[in-house]
Amino acid sequence: MNYKKYLYTSLFVTGMLAGCSKLEEEPYGLLNTGSFYQTESDAKSTVIYAYSVLPEVGYYSRGYYIITELPTENLTQKADAGVGDFELDELRTTATNADLGNIWSYLYRSISRANAVIINVPNVPNMVEATQNQYVGEGYFLRALHYFNLVRLFGEVPLRTQTIEDVTQIPMAKSPIKDIYDLIISDLQQSENLMGMQKVEGRANKVAAQALLAKVYLHLASSKASGAPGYDFVTTADDMYAQAKLYAGKVINEQSLYGFTNNLRDIWNIKVYKTPGVTEHIFDAAVNVAGPAEGNYSKIQNMFLPALGFNMILDDGINIGAGWNHFQTEPAIYNSYTENDKRKTELIVSSVKNEAGTVTNLKISDFSRPFTRKYIAELGTDRIGDASSVNSPIIRYSDILLVYAEASGPTAEGYAAINQIRNRASIGDLNPGLSAQAFRDAVVQERAWELAFEGSRLFDLRRTNAMEKVLVQQYGKSITSGAYFFPIPQKEIDTNPLINE
Repeated sequence: MNYKKYLYTSLFVTGMLAGCSKLEEEPYGLLNTGSFYQTESDAKSTVIYAYSVLPEVGYYSRGYYIITELPTENLTQKADAGVGDFELDELRTTATNADLGNIWSYLYRSISRANAVIINVPNVPNMVEATQNQYVGEGYFLRALHYFNLVRLFGEVPLRTQTIEDVTQIPMAKSPIKDIYDLIISDLQQSENLMGMQKVEGRANKVAAQALLAKVYLHLASSKASGAPGYDFVTTADDMYAQAKLYAGKVINEQSLYGFTNNLRDIWNIKVYKTPGVTEHIFDAAVNVAGPAEGNYSKIQNMFLPALGFNMILDDGINIGAGWNHFQTEPAIYNSYTENDKRKTELIVSSVKNEAGTVTNLKISDFSRPFTRKYIAELGTDRIGDASSVNSPIIRYSDILLVYAEASGPTAEGYAAINQIRNRASIGDLNPGLSAQAFRDAVVQERAWELAFEGSRLFDLRRTNAMEKVLVQQYGKSITSGAYFFPIPQKEIDTNPLINE
C-alpha cells in the first residue's frame, strides 16, 4: 500500500509545535483535532498515517536492524560505518549514540500517531461500527508494538498515552517496566477484541494481535525464569508460559490466513507473500517500489547485499542488483549452522555470477561475505535502482510456532512444533527426553538459526539472561554497556527534565 500518497492527498497535518525550538526531532503532537476527525475518510487517513512510520529509514527500513542485529553474533558493519554502529557492534553504547537517538525519536513519533487513532477515531460521527472498531484496534496494536520495542530496548521509559498539544506536556518521568507491560497487554487484549480477521498487506488484524501477545507473554516468562534484569515484578514464569502457549495456539489452530510454508525460499519470495494466498507473513512493514520516496519503497536490501561492482545473479537466475555492503555476516552465525541446514544452503548466498556468467565465491572472513536472501528483490520488477518492494518482517508464522514450542516445553506439542521447523531445514528431529531447561535452550538456539537477520536475536539473548554467556563466553565479544537495556538518549535527557527523576 502506498501510505504517503494516500495520506498527503487526504490528510492536512497541523499543530506541529513550531515554537518548541529546543527539540531537534519532530514533536510528538500531530493534529489539529478541532478541524479534523469529522468523517470516516479522516479516520482512515489517521490510521494510514500511523502505519506510515513503520517502513521509514529510522525504523523498520534500516534503523531497527542496526540497533537489534549489530550487538549480536549475526552481523558486523563495514569499516566506514558511523561511530554509533561500532558502539552497538562492540556493546559500548553511550547516551550520545546517534542510532539510539534516532530509534527513540521514531518510536515516540509512532506512539503519538497511534495515540491519535485511539483517542480520536471513536468520536468520529456516522462511522460503521465494525470499521470504527477495526481502526481503533489497529491503533491499540501499533501502540503496543512500539512500547514492546521501547521497553525491550531501553527498559523504563516515559509512558505517553495522550497526544501532545502543548510543549508543557513534554516533561515526563519514566514509568516502571511493569506499568509498560500492563499497558502493552491491555492494548493487545483490546486490539484482539476490536479487530476482525480481514487480511490486508501491511495492516494488523486479530491474528497479529494474538501473535504479538504470545511474544509479549513469552518475553515475560523467560525473563522471569532466567533472572534477566528488570523482571522481578513477574509473579510466576509458569503463568506467563501458559499465556504464551494460549495465544500462540490461537494463531496455530484457530485461523487459516497464515500458515507454515514448506519451501524456505517461498517465505521470502515477494511474488508469493504479496499475493492473497496463505503466507508466513503475519505482519510486515509493507512497501512498494512504485512509491515516490523512501518509506513508500525500501532500500533495506542494500544494507545486506555486497558491493561487488556488478549486478549479482543468484543460482536460480534472479538478478538482484548490487548493494552497499553495510551489514556483513559474522562467522559466528554462519559457522553455527550444520552444513546440510537449508537455512544456510538455501537462504544464505555464498556465490554469485555476473551477467557474463563469471562466478564469484564469497568467503565468510572476506570484505564481501555470504549474505542472507531474506531481503532481496528482482531487478527490473520488484527493484528499480536502489528502491525495492521488500517488506520488513515484524511477525511471521514460524516465529509464533517457536513461541508455542518454547512455551509448551518438552511435551508432545512442544516437540512437534520445533520439529516442524527443523525438518523443513533438513536437520532432523530434536533429541527426545530433554529437561525443560535443555528443551527451551534448544528452542532459543533454533530461533537463532530460523530468525537470523530479522531483529529477534538481541531480545532472545536479553530475555534468557544470556548476553554474557553467549556473546562473551562463547564468541569472545566484550560488553561495556547496553547489555540488557540501552542508555536513554542524551537528547531526550536534554529536553525532558523529568526523565531521570
